[in-house]
Amino acid sequence: MKTKLILLILCFFMFGCKKNPFDYRTKYLGDYIFVVHNSSWNPTNGQFDTTYTVDGNVDYVSDKNSVLISSPTFSLQATVYEDGTLEGYWNNNGEGEFESTKKIKYHCGYYWPGGQSNSYITGEKK
Repeated sequence: MKTKLILLILCFFMFGCKKNPFDYRTKYLGDYIFVVHNSSWNPTNGQFDTTYTVDGNVDYVSDKNSVLISSPTFSLQATVYEDGTLEGYWNNNGEGEFESTKKIKYHCGYYWPGGQSNSYITGEKK
């Protein structure tokens, strides 16, 4: 009876929580404060630069090697490697890294004939 109870409790802690203790991405998940710097240029509007701070988070996605980095103003998915390196998907053409389990930096850029747009995102876990 004790053995069954111990196994039940162990299963609860392993599978009953949203965060999986055996997934290397777990250490990066949580609520962050992001500083976002957007810069763009096109011939119609010229140069545009803005920097703002926004609350957001890093969370799991269904792809077992990726995370979702999001806030009310942006959302992007990136592959995260065990060393903390981030690689963006084709639609956000980004790269970056988790500098530690509490800090992230990410850059994504879009380029097209006649213009460009870049976003530099840094974040610190709350």
